[in-house]
Amino acid sequence: MKALYADAHLHSNPARGLGATEIARRFRARGGWFVALVGLSPWHYNIDVRGDPLAAYVKSIEVHAAECRRAAEQGLRVSCFAGFHPADVDHLIDAGMQPHRVLELGEKVLDHIAGLCRKGVLQGIGEVGRQHFKTNPERVAIAQEILVSAMERAKDLGCPIHMHLENAGEATVVLIERLASRVGIERRLLLFHHSKPNVAAAAVKRGFYATLPGKEQLLRYYFGNRMPSENVMVESDYIDDPRRPCVSSCPWEVVDRLEKLHGEGVIDDETLYRVNVDNVVKFYGVEPP
Repeated sequence: MKALYADAHLHSNPARGLGATEIARRFRARGGWFVALVGLSPWHYNIDVRGDPLAAYVKSIEVHAAECRRAAEQGLRVSCFAGFHPADVDHLIDAGMQPHRVLELGEKVLDHIAGLCRKGVLQGIGEVGRQHFKTNPERVAIAQEILVSAMERAKDLGCPIHMHLENAGEATVVLIERLASRVGIERRLLLFHHSKPNVAAAAVKRGFYATLPGKEQLLRYYFGNRMPSENVMVESDYIDDPRRPCVSSCPWEVVDRLEKLHGEGVIDDETLYRVNVDNVVKFYGVEPP
């Protein structure tokens, strides 16, 4: 099978799930050529953050970087991302950490990630952003400050960011547009992860990138209505945890859906190639298949 399909945002979990080697094998068998592999928080790998939280994050990033290497060994092109998820803010405060300590930890984790980006171990920062679930203003403020700090580091490094945000339509995009302008980071480095169609369309029209979840109904709506395919990619957001089977799609399931929509004429040849190859090459800076 010709290598055509890309998964622009997914996770692997060697502690609980299939792990990167098996994910890569299965995706390659369905025509996969590229994955953006995004790290998980320490507790997903059964790493205890009590005692020395920074050491726990460092260890979790080491686990993730090894997973990226394993995926590449199976013949995939891989971009490796690590971040400080906005949900981490809530998790750590709920566990008893003082809010200002969470902010300090997030900054230190970003410093470590930036160092690994400079060395080429990682290719980008993510996920960072704002909570899309109900929380309190204090926690949103911390998450946003971490997002701004990530933008500042990415600006200096020239590396991309995967942003986890609320899906509030054009307002979400305008807020990021203003933050990006204040920081001075190029829009081409910022990706709206797990975007609903209205957010994705607004983002790409303003020069950002966006990933669409690989759900059939969403893809059918977006591409069936001929919404803009420039700067848009498709993601599975695979979580790789059998205890959470309904959270996301498998990468190979997304391939099945894209092929179905292509066969029905919802997605034409040019759009399929643009979304899976051209836009991936532009955003991630990788060689095409």
